Amino acid sequence: MRLIAGFCCLIALAGPVFGGAWTREKGQFFIANGSNLFLSDGSELPVHYDPTVYVEYGLTPRVTFGLDYHTADRGRIHTGLVFASIPLIDTKGRDRFAASLGFGARVDRHHPVETLVRGGLAWGRGLDSGWLSVDASATYGTIDTAFRPKLDLSWGYHIADNWMASAQLQTGQGYSDDYYAKVATTVGYAVNDRYQINIGLIQAMTGDRGAALKLELWATF
Repeated sequence: MRLIAGFCCLIALAGPVFGGAWTREKGQFFIANGSNLFLSDGSELPVHYDPTVYVEYGLTPRVTFGLDYHTADRGRIHTGLVFASIPLIDTKGRDRFAASLGFGARVDRHHPVETLVRGGLAWGRGLDSGWLSVDASATYGTIDTAFRPKLDLSWGYHIADNWMASAQLQTGQGYSDDYYAKVATTVGYAVNDRYQINIGLIQAMTGDRGAALKLELWATF
């Protein structure tokens, strides 16, 4: 699985579907729900089952409101944030820039509930058959009083009608003050205008260098 994940240069949409520099249309919902499956032997950090729920809602033509929930550290730590993002320049240009601010909490059965504040900046560029994006953020915890950075680099490509693909490098600082890096490759099929199924591989470049199959469902309405 590691060999496949390392050499698969997979794929994404003609335009990014969620996150980052692109603003959600007013009144539009987007929901992404997924998890890793079939972990390689010994895969614990930084790749684990890692279930996620991500929601965006177009509150106004310029303000996107959202919810971000995920787990980390072998599923021990649960993190949830609500956030708002706004574009920083013309929303119709080829290059998009956006800023976001989020508030939430981190739950760990071994420690008190910790309040979080997250700030983010994003850049995206639409390509003729895809996109490029950079999403950077830093999350501050009120108990450990530390800023933990995160940086995702993404490339997407429209393969054919209903088919897309993406490749992403995910990096950041873990809760044990370690730094991690993961490569995620995905191919997606749009069942209709509302639903899309994504399947791919995720490979850790640090830690135990574990790998897993990634499965996601996207819904837009």
